[in-house]
Amino acid sequence: MISSVQLNKQKKILIVIFFVLIAYVDNCYILKAQRAGLSSLGPKIARLNNDLSNLNLGLENMRSSKTKPGAAARKKVSRSSRILRESQISELLQEISTAANKFDIKITQIHPSRQAQKEKSTIGQDMLTVILINLDLICDYHNLGRFIQALENSPVFMGVEELEISTQQQPDYMKQKVTLVLKTYVTK
Repeated sequence: MISSVQLNKQKKILIVIFFVLIAYVDNCYILKAQRAGLSSLGPKIARLNNDLSNLNLGLENMRSSKTKPGAAARKKVSRSSRILRESQISELLQEISTAANKFDIKITQIHPSRQAQKEKSTIGQDMLTVILINLDLICDYHNLGRFIQALENSPVFMGVEELEISTQQQPDYMKQKVTLVLKTYVTK
């Protein structure tokens, strides 16, 4: 009987040691990994809260612009463009060439020409001359879009008058031949 009591005590001690060992392993490895995962969620939650507040602010701006459509139009009009003098055309051509190089666009030909005055001149138009800048380019679609956007957003008043895109067979089929005509005004 004494040996069975002693055997029961040893079983109880083994069971307690086993549970202590399981608790130790659980605390050191499993709970440690879970705590690390929870601590990494803090910055993610903060970033998501920030994104959510930015989204709410954007939605509010959209709703307010729907109710007041003139506000967005006034913001776009506020940008002013300058009109160059005739002597500054070469500087404008250099600026266009620099922008083309920035967007990996090859200019094969560039030449300005005056447009014949067909329309009746209005007050103040007597001092302005229409200049058309003809560009022959080789580029891809994405860079062409970026180039045109950069030109239209430049501080010099100019816009796209004509645009013709044709495919190019050799040497790079991913690039197209583009004929671009820009319209600008100069003072005398």
